[in-house]
Amino acid sequence: MNFKDNFSYFKNNSKEIYFDSAATAIKFDKVIKAQSYYDLKIGANTHNNLFDNAYKANQMVSETRSKIAKFIGIDDKNEIIFTSGTTHSLNQLAFGMRNYLKKNDEILLTKLEHSSNLLPWMVLAQEESLKIDYLDLDENFLIDISKLKNKITTKTKIISFAMNSNTTAGLNDVVAIVKEIRKLNKKIIIILDLAQSIKHNKINIKELEVDCIAFSTHKIYGPFGLGILWARKEVLEFLKPIFYGGGNNISISTNTYKLASIPDKFEAGTLNLSAIYAFNVCLDILEELTLEKMIAYEEELKKYFRAKVKDIDHKKFEFYNLENDQPIVLFNMKNVNSQDFGSFLNKKYNISVRVGKHCSRLANELFKVSSTIRASFSIYNTKEDIDKFIEALKDCDNWINEIL
Repeated sequence: MNFKDNFSYFKNNSKEIYFDSAATAIKFDKVIKAQSYYDLKIGANTHNNLFDNAYKANQMVSETRSKIAKFIGIDDKNEIIFTSGTTHSLNQLAFGMRNYLKKNDEILLTKLEHSSNLLPWMVLAQEESLKIDYLDLDENFLIDISKLKNKITTKTKIISFAMNSNTTAGLNDVVAIVKEIRKLNKKIIIILDLAQSIKHNKINIKELEVDCIAFSTHKIYGPFGLGILWARKEVLEFLKPIFYGGGNNISISTNTYKLASIPDKFEAGTLNLSAIYAFNVCLDILEELTLEKMIAYEEELKKYFRAKVKDIDHKKFEFYNLENDQPIVLFNMKNVNSQDFGSFLNKKYNISVRVGKHCSRLANELFKVSSTIRASFSIYNTKEDIDKFIEALKDCDNWINEIL
């Protein structure tokens, strides 16, 4: 199957080899068209059924919730909350629990977390005198299940971590981790950051048995500016909104208010309706193309790279995650600034990668480097792209000629 035919981006950028899908996935053509279609043909806001297009808007939002619920394996579509992205969702979870958490309660994270799953908890901990600690990782930078017992106490209230790291891409065994956490303390709320995982793994919340998840639609070929927050109804009931306004109140009198029911409680203001419509279409495409086939294709690209990279001089490079099958390669050229080598890849070979800390600022303590190069593959990449990448790595000694 030629997945690339679904992306006209590459007709407009025919020379580019796009290896930055971990930051954002290129959008399906039909997703782009759907977003425009909504604005051109429907255009109405929700919370009003007095005219046809307003009715269509409300029906579309309800239908999209249902499709998302099916996509992640839950029963109640009203547990789906629309946000602006993973960052918004994680902030809603963190600051919405302000009244739930008490002084000296503990929050457990990992040092591989994206800033969006670090900073909200750090700020909340500082403001509310909470404690933050970090779970132990094994030699593959995965959560060490055998050492969970060393961290979890009766004071532990929240554990939040990514299913896949956005740097190493390592896949945590969520089912086993959750089972061990529940054995040690059943009351802990477990939050899963799925920003990197949503398009690399088939998600079934019932199997994972976590309490909350967050992801962004632009990570899975969908529109910018739309995030999905799911939490168990019991959590949503005590969680406080971080935004207040139109849509999440059902009555206001003098200096008093009453919040609307879930999900409206968390969706004050106008939703990104054209993006929701576009993601509705995106979910249909994912079903048509079959997510399992897409995942297998990406993993095959990583395996192909792993086989081909044996041909380069490994004394010149440091690779941090060749062993796992997730479609991210994290590496550096030894004794060369990552920004410089990333520029070389782009200028001479039109390979687009990401360099820096990847919004995972504590991870560099683990790698013992200040920054890294991240190449992330997706369904619109080919083995020919990998071959060009290998060619560029073999040409590494000429990097300085391209950036001077």
